[in-house]
Amino acid sequence: MLLILFTMAFVIGPALYLALAAFDGRMWPLALIASVMVVLSLALRNEASLTLAVDPGPVFFSLFLIWLAWILVLVMVHRAACRTLTSPASRRWSRALGAMGTTLPWFGFATAQMMAD
Repeated sequence: MLLILFTMAFVIGPALYLALAAFDGRMWPLALIASVMVVLSLALRNEASLTLAVDPGPVFFSLFLIWLAWILVLVMVHRAACRTLTSPASRRWSRALGAMGTTLPWFGFATAQMMAD
């Protein structure tokens, strides 16, 4: 489980971010998708809290949706920064910092695990 989360945070997350950041388009579809993911995640969590001891799957799927919404928000921030800052160096820094930002949930997970032990 830990290896899967590590791979998601440090490989899949930045790759997905870089793939989405490469396209320049409207931001409202990303905002709509991220909002739907958050609402769906909250609905799943509300039901999953009653059955957590039996089936942790909905909780993990809920956290996965929140993580995907986080990546979409980072892509929107990157697009906004690229519209404001037009130099190539600032675009590269924006992409690099956004890709690094996708790994932040891993550090939250690692801190929570360390405090639980």
